[in-house]
Amino acid sequence: MYTITFLALVMYGCNTTNAVPNGYYDYDEDKVIAAVEQLPFNPALPDFIPIHMVSVVSDVYKENEAEVMDLSFYTTENDLLTIKFTEADDFPNSWVKSEKLPITDQIDGIYEDNLFSKKLAWQKDDITYVMTYRANVSTELNNEQRVTRQQLVEVARSFHS
Repeated sequence: MYTITFLALVMYGCNTTNAVPNGYYDYDEDKVIAAVEQLPFNPALPDFIPIHMVSVVSDVYKENEAEVMDLSFYTTENDLLTIKFTEADDFPNSWVKSEKLPITDQIDGIYEDNLFSKKLAWQKDDITYVMTYRANVSTELNNEQRVTRQQLVEVARSFHS
């Protein structure tokens, strides 16, 4: 009996998968990996996302002759997290005040927050990443966006851990 318990503890301790931090969620990695394989480049993927997704939709298209992919994650409340990948130097043009934020020691991002969305953009290895969170527009006047700036930064860090 002690041997079985010891072996179970050793096997559990040797597990190399990353645990999802509290307040973050898994996503359908198999579906996302299959979608990303359509691209002629290989973007990094997050270890987790800041919303509990019920579905993910991918869209590949061209923008100014560059391949682009949008991954859109939806919640039951119809909140939306979109992650855009492209090899183009495609930082979004902002009409609101943006803020430079460190993602890692080598990567800085550009963050913006307006009444409708929160957006974090960065580049690594000639790939531009743009992550945008939009809360469901409900009839409630006090519907605050549920994902924070810090959560977007933590998800961005998980791409490069």
